[in-house]
Amino acid sequence: MKNKYLVILTLSIALSMAIGQAVAQRDNDMIQRAERLEEGEPGSQENDTVVIAPQETDTTTIRLGNRIIRIIEKREGGTDISIFESESPGRNERIRPTRPFRGNWRGLELGLNSYLDRDFSMGPEEQFMELHSARSLNLNLNFLQYSLTISDNNIGLVTGLGLEMNNYRFANPVSITKIEGIIAPIDYDREGINLIRSRLRTHYLTVPLLVEFQTNHPRRSQRAHLAAGVIGGLNIGSNTRVVYRENSRRSREKVRDDFYLRPFRYGLTVRAGYRALNLYANFYPSTLFQTGRGPVLYPVSAGFSLVGF
Repeated sequence: MKNKYLVILTLSIALSMAIGQAVAQRDNDMIQRAERLEEGEPGSQENDTVVIAPQETDTTTIRLGNRIIRIIEKREGGTDISIFESESPGRNERIRPTRPFRGNWRGLELGLNSYLDRDFSMGPEEQFMELHSARSLNLNLNFLQYSLTISDNNIGLVTGLGLEMNNYRFANPVSITKIEGIIAPIDYDREGINLIRSRLRTHYLTVPLLVEFQTNHPRRSQRAHLAAGVIGGLNIGSNTRVVYRENSRRSREKVRDDFYLRPFRYGLTVRAGYRALNLYANFYPSTLFQTGRGPVLYPVSAGFSLVGF
């Protein structure tokens, strides 16, 4: 008889321990889910919400969907954890995780180039610098970004690094070169030569400093944004390329030079966007060429973002 009672007691203890471990594991999993949801980690269910409400000075409530975990720290010592079902998920108590501010500089941008003359009007005074505007492309690869929150996670500073490529397509059958310390044209309007295209290409390493404002929406993809600031540029290369036919033979000429372009320049930029539509416009108060070395031209560009990342 004693052996029978001993077996029953042993089985009861083992069963109680197994149930206790299962319940503890379930409670631990639910608490971990709550912590992941609060931190905004992927994989948490959209319907799960976390509410931390000090109903008493020593009580914490965590809500997962319609399930509630209540943790009570007793004043006399010890902790009591209870789990029960709720009739409604309590939408009015939903607390969304706070997301840090993130700007909208990084991405791939495509636009058009042009420049203003000394009177800030379109079209240069020097005829040989006239552009075919629809074919003068601006391509920006902004590959590095840093963001700093100023206020409420929707106002911040943005900086980073980018690579800017400007393609200036000449409208006339000319190219440019350096002659006696100034920029001068090379005329291809000659007998037997049919000019196909001629362009000047410049490359700059860019560093922005922007102040960005975003609408207050929990999802970044649903926020509209407006940014303005300055862009510094370092000239890292430039070249001209001419393609023409001479006596029915196709020829190409490519010249790498600095063409008296400014080694450093600064510009003003404005950027705005909502979801997939993102626009930008840049204006450079510093001239394209060094002072006294070429025509007085102020570069401008505008376009839209192809890819944000």
